Amino acid sequence: MAEGGKGRLTGKLALVTAGGGGIGRAVCQAFAREGAKVVVSDINGTTAKDTLSSLEGDPSSHRDYVADVSSSEDVQKMFDFVCHEYKAAPDVVAQIAGGCKAIGPLLELSEDVFDHAMNVNVKGTFLVVQAAARAMLKHNVQNGSIITVGSLAANTPEETLSHYGAAKAGVVQLTRTAALELAPHGIRCNAVLPGPIATESLMGGAKYVSEDTFKQWVNTPLGRPGQPTEVANLFTFLASEESSFVNGAAIEISGGKH
Repeated sequence: MAEGGKGRLTGKLALVTAGGGGIGRAVCQAFAREGAKVVVSDINGTTAKDTLSSLEGDPSSHRDYVADVSSSEDVQKMFDFVCHEYKAAPDVVAQIAGGCKAIGPLLELSEDVFDHAMNVNVKGTFLVVQAAARAMLKHNVQNGSIITVGSLAANTPEETLSHYGAAKAGVVQLTRTAALELAPHGIRCNAVLPGPIATESLMGGAKYVSEDTFKQWVNTPLGRPGQPTEVANLFTFLASEESSFVNGAAIEISGGKH
């Protein structure tokens, strides 16, 4: 919270996908703490409601919504819902939904696992960014901010993550191109590239790989994995006017791991 009790996002409306847990929940909480009205979207309605109940501020100013970002119909309905509820488009859109449903060596990956990674990460980001930009333009949003989630794996190859790394690299390039095209309309687009962050999905990966491999995953020069709240701090900066000249950036938050 900024000095004087006024948050850095006071007066802003924010939509966060995958807001039901991990990084998404921390981002929703940070945005609300800084004064934003927050729409918590997630494919899991139960976890979305759990996040909603944890948010600071006037409870009536926040909403939850269930959507699958890989569905164009769901994404459009989500933005229609937000714009109808608030009579405005979101000023900030954090497209966090992504991930992969399985990992494994390239020679053993199934087409289904590969397709899922592309659909939820690349296609999902494309659909959300496109719908967000269209809504912002329609409602004349000033200084819009769209934030996507890549991964350190987009820049650094990791064994068993060929599909995920390829998908996140696609997210980064899509975000950079969107930044070029949307800048004339006053909409900034940036990507956050987390390294090892202590979320349930990361820590649960220990059962899929050897102990040595898992230690390599979570090891950083700082000697620990990051916390979701630390990633949320970066999102808050990118959502606020403090980052008004940051556009088309892909920012690693990895504790120095490369």
